[in-house]
Amino acid sequence: MNFANEDLLGLQVELPPLERQRDIADFLDAETARIDQLALKRRQMRSLLTLKRERLIESTLGLERSQTTDALVPLKYLVADVTVGIVITPAKWYVEAGGTPALRGLNVKPGSISTSDLVQISAEGHAENRKSRLSTGDVVVVRTGQAGAAAVVPPELDGANCIDLIVVRPGRKIAPRYLQYVLNSGYASARVAEHSVGSIQAHFNVGAMKQIPIPSIPRTEQDEIVRLLDVRVGALDLLHRKLDHQEQLLTERRQALITAAVTGQFDVSTASGRNVRDGVSA
Repeated sequence: MNFANEDLLGLQVELPPLERQRDIADFLDAETARIDQLALKRRQMRSLLTLKRERLIESTLGLERSQTTDALVPLKYLVADVTVGIVITPAKWYVEAGGTPALRGLNVKPGSISTSDLVQISAEGHAENRKSRLSTGDVVVVRTGQAGAAAVVPPELDGANCIDLIVVRPGRKIAPRYLQYVLNSGYASARVAEHSVGSIQAHFNVGAMKQIPIPSIPRTEQDEIVRLLDVRVGALDLLHRKLDHQEQLLTERRQALITAAVTGQFDVSTASGRNVRDGVSA
């Protein structure tokens, strides 16, 4: 919410006696510091979980071992095709409704695709750009911004199109979700960064994508690795979400505590930490 100067000047503010103002300020300093410390610990735990997640993925994929062996093969030799989405004036094909959905970089996060803020392109644009049509199981990779973020195309987006994304068509040699895990690993991210250009936003091209070294292992082993990672990484992601939710609750509690104290909902001179926690909704 934006306030004009006149709005702030006209705002009604309760003005308790000076001594009570000091009591409220001292109380809030102590209580908000305690809440802030709890929130900090949860952020630190989430950072550690993120690091553990990255190391778990690299270890399970065998990337740490593969870097010192001949087991790595350029991506282009393991997949059916690598192409790119619409890059030349894609906006000329945009329509408000009745078109074909088209993914952009902002729709793709590591391991997931958001269907909010999808643009649509006309039937003519879709027909003109057949090579960038998506099929279930394709892996789309961000070129600009969060370069290298990869996600598997789900069934509901089969037949959609895409804009300024790299499209990897896995073929028979590589499992889509195995490739997704590899491309989102710290190992692959480092190689994307090495070959990205642009001083403001990282930009990654198809040629560099084709050259990324990928572990060459049988499809059955890939499927087993995906199964293991889904279980192990899923447990870490669940804990990460719980910590994030707890931090949100702490933020809400902090604001509710301040509001309750300054509006006189309780007497800070007699309130204990436990009474306040019981009386303030999270």
